[in-house]
Amino acid sequence: MAHIIDIDKLNTEERLKLANYLWDSIEDSKTELDISDWHKDIIDKRIENRTEDTSKLKAWDTLYFDITKKYNLYSPF
Repeated sequence: MAHIIDIDKLNTEERLKLANYLWDSIEDSKTELDISDWHKDIIDKRIENRTEDTSKLKAWDTLYFDITKKYNLYSPF
């Protein structure tokens, strides 16, 4: 049975609960979703190219700072 919900009348907590409910309902039916062949190819290539060598990896805050500095964006750090 379909329910019509006026989202604008929900408070933040109710909207978060609704969002979680929606996400859970998608998660429960994920076997119904098909991934396109081109997307599977990209995933396969990324898996092939991954490395166990973490020496070139950066912490998120360092990476964020580098990107915001490079593109002259606001940074809260």
